[in-house]
Amino acid sequence: MGRLKIPSAAKYRKRIKSFVGLDVKRDESVVDFSCATRCYNFDFSSGALKDGYGIGNHAFVPREALRYWVYRFTNANGERLEQYIYQQPSGHLRYYDPTQDRIKYVATVAYEPIEALSYRLNSADVLLVSCKGRGLMVWDGLRFVEHKSPAITSMALHYERLFVTSADQPTKIFFSDDLDPTNWNTDGDAGGFIELLDERGDLNKVVSFGNYLYIFRDHGISRVTAYGDQSEFAVTGLFVTAGRIYPSSICKCGACIMFLASDGLYVFDGYDCTRRLVNLDGLIVPDDNCSAAFFGGKYYLACRMEFGDERKVGCETDDCTVNALLVYDVTTGEYSVSRGLNITALSACTFRGEDFLAACDGGRGGVIVRNGSRFESVLDKHWQSPSSDFGTPDRVKTLREVYTDAVCKFDLTLTADDKTKTLNVLNGACRNRVNMSCKRLSLAIDVYESDCNVRAPTVVYSSR
Repeated sequence: MGRLKIPSAAKYRKRIKSFVGLDVKRDESVVDFSCATRCYNFDFSSGALKDGYGIGNHAFVPREALRYWVYRFTNANGERLEQYIYQQPSGHLRYYDPTQDRIKYVATVAYEPIEALSYRLNSADVLLVSCKGRGLMVWDGLRFVEHKSPAITSMALHYERLFVTSADQPTKIFFSDDLDPTNWNTDGDAGGFIELLDERGDLNKVVSFGNYLYIFRDHGISRVTAYGDQSEFAVTGLFVTAGRIYPSSICKCGACIMFLASDGLYVFDGYDCTRRLVNLDGLIVPDDNCSAAFFGGKYYLACRMEFGDERKVGCETDDCTVNALLVYDVTTGEYSVSRGLNITALSACTFRGEDFLAACDGGRGGVIVRNGSRFESVLDKHWQSPSSDFGTPDRVKTLREVYTDAVCKFDLTLTADDKTKTLNVLNGACRNRVNMSCKRLSLAIDVYESDCNVRAPTVVYSSR
């Protein structure tokens, strides 16, 4: 009598080759299983899940630095010196005096949030500083001198003139005298203005880019050709959009300019605007409560994001208008999203030979680092797959095992139709036994510690 043969169900493997991105726009049914429908505080550019961007302390950035700049100048003895100058949450300005190695107050005045850029005026290195309610101020390393000027909302140096937009007259762009940004006299051939009244709306920000000056407006971009003689200045209308462009997001990024508009993220090459990261539509909340910087080949945008869950991460336990940081590589297109950071200012700096991106989070100064933390607090890290039927929507799958490999502990949550199971996974390569049946499956990975590295898992299942 022969042996009774019991047929065994064939086993299949669904391997996530690598973690490849985030897609919150398309329906889960068409999103690849390796692409997340929700992901934050992870960097997946290597194909594995590693610590995303966070903020940490730095010896050169004071804790109370709300805004921060580095200024280089030559003193009376001919010595080349560096100092950093920063604004406190109170509005007061302080600076580091390299000759005495101590922090000093600029003045007893509390200023509105300031903007600054370097310039060489009358053979001396200075900072040109502007803020609401003040004329143009010039900092020489020791004191401020204020000059009569338009009510500046943004400024850019272009062919030895200072061009500014104005809060009082938002349809005009003003320019200073040639080689003298303190002279705004419109009589004769010194300073002047250009008024633009077309459908693109108010003038909000000026950027010198390549050989042209670009004016970013409510609903478009205009280009100014301005070489030397103001009688030869010319204006050309370029991009027009029904959406609104947010000036605080505008940033020159090497060979392009990036900005956020009410219909998404754009890159501008001087002629055309192209959408970027369309897959994140609906995640970024478009408004002007944002800040941006270009550092290390990447565009950094601190903004508000809506993650569509009930979790509270980092700063979200408090009342914050900004809760996320998008980091986008303008060359490769790689990106990451950090959640729980209340960053209100960004500034790319070099001090004593070190490059860093200064930032302020919740009124506390620091630098952007890839540590997945908010200063001393580790941020929760989360990756969520789409719900997948593995190409067989009408068949029931029995989940057998999930193979994982990680350099950290993490929670692996499996959602099989309406059933959920969470596994506490240890370091190293693990074979995690599962016994669940479903037609559709999704995975979630949660890490609550730093220095993480989670490689893509493999699901083993049988089907009938």
